[in-house]
Amino acid sequence: LKYTLWKATHATQKLPTNVEDVCLEQFLRLALTVCDDVITSGTFHVNIDQTNIIYQPVNNYTYEKLSSRQVAVAGQEEKCACTLVCGASNDGDLLPFQIILQGKSNRSLLSPKAMGFDDATKLKFQFSTFETMCSYVTAMLVPFWTEKKHHLNVPLDQPCILQLDVWVVHHSVTFHTWLDKNFDWIHYHFVPAGTTGIAQPCDMGIQHPLKLAV
Repeated sequence: LKYTLWKATHATQKLPTNVEDVCLEQFLRLALTVCDDVITSGTFHVNIDQTNIIYQPVNNYTYEKLSSRQVAVAGQEEKCACTLVCGASNDGDLLPFQIILQGKSNRSLLSPKAMGFDDATKLKFQFSTFETMCSYVTAMLVPFWTEKKHHLNVPLDQPCILQLDVWVVHHSVTFHTWLDKNFDWIHYHFVPAGTTGIAQPCDMGIQHPLKLAV
């Protein structure tokens, strides 16, 4: 049968039983927003997503003598990783990455002498929270759309679509209230739960090849 034993590399994608229906509903909701708000350029539709980047992978395997009952691996309990927020428009524009670093002490963070450290500190690149999402919107997303609106000669209140993953901060009332109060022209939509692998543009087009490159 040409089968052999392999170690699992990722969890099986658990798609909804009605995956085709929920994806069609997402398409229709987006199409209705585009039509009602007269969104004439794909640059005004941005999808963002977060992913975990492991920069020091921990392996479960090591060498030990035959018949050993216990095998110790150094660093097994450690997790060296960061959160990467990426965004892309339907016109193919890639927005700047937001890197979120977290750790028990400052030793887990970049050196203060690292290139761009001051800029990262000002933008509050640290923990993945409501504050960092607000920072991403105000420091990266809104300036991107403002520049595009000037270039295309459209009003600054031109409606735009922000497509998000169904994640605890993205889906929170606090974040929605903040968006509605400060940027009422940003209309947010959510990728249906459980369909990230097939219906999340940033997951398929940006994150997967980026992780392979890292």
